[in-house]
Amino acid sequence: MRTLREAKLTPASVRNTATFREAADALCEAGVSALAVLGEDERVLGLFTDDDLVAGLFPRYLKELRHTAFAEDMDDVLADRVARVSPEPVTRHMRAPVTVEVDASATHAAERFLHVPWGAIAVVERGRFVGMLTEVALARSLLDPLLHS
Repeated sequence: MRTLREAKLTPASVRNTATFREAADALCEAGVSALAVLGEDERVLGLFTDDDLVAGLFPRYLKELRHTAFAEDMDDVLADRVARVSPEPVTRHMRAPVTVEVDASATHAAERFLHVPWGAIAVVERGRFVGMLTEVALARSLLDPLLHS
């Protein structure tokens, strides 16, 4: 593989006008760990990751607990949280974009993955979104030529 143009990219994105719920649905539907949040000009404004999804759905205090055995039934609390967060703009939950140019090498993409805790980064061409590259897709594009030679 010479550049990321040869890798399988996933078209996982939402507009910056999307709600948290719409971004959550898109993320789950795409089956990747992050999707791009795009402006009108197709530029990546941020990423919405599976971590952002979980942080939005669950009360923040759960992160501080060592166990939740004492909280046997939190269904009402979670339902209320989901109802409150669903209509919020995705831009309140996104993080800074992590991108790589479509003409970059696999080595450069691998280095980017080493610095993020999720498994997908946005691939851009002159700043405009092309698709999401997953760690699995990158590995596959490197392994396939070896397996089929």
